[in-house]
Amino acid sequence: MPFCLRDLGRNIKRLRLSRDSRIKPGKSMLQRELAELAGIPASSLCNIENGKYRNPTWEILGKIAQGLRCEIPDLFVSPEDEVSPSQIALTEMIETLIRDRLDALLAERQKK
Repeated sequence: MPFCLRDLGRNIKRLRLSRDSRIKPGKSMLQRELAELAGIPASSLCNIENGKYRNPTWEILGKIAQGLRCEIPDLFVSPEDEVSPSQIALTEMIETLIRDRLDALLAERQKK
């Protein structure tokens, strides 16, 4: 699936939420905080994060990247490169079931 503006917005939001807030220590970076750091209107950042901003310029993306302390290419990580939380949970559940079954089989063999 091709990369779209909604993916860009999700990536920016994900990066923003992974940064610590300077305004509220111990919390994620606020949208208005990133907008201030980037020198862009908070409404523009909101629209970009929601995939509604049709043509974010390289200048705006550069400012956002600078505010996030990252590079512009970091904003374009393909969603296929990320693993969803449900996929992680499913994988962990399967691994646990397999490990439990193997432990039970080994315990049976040791009894014999």
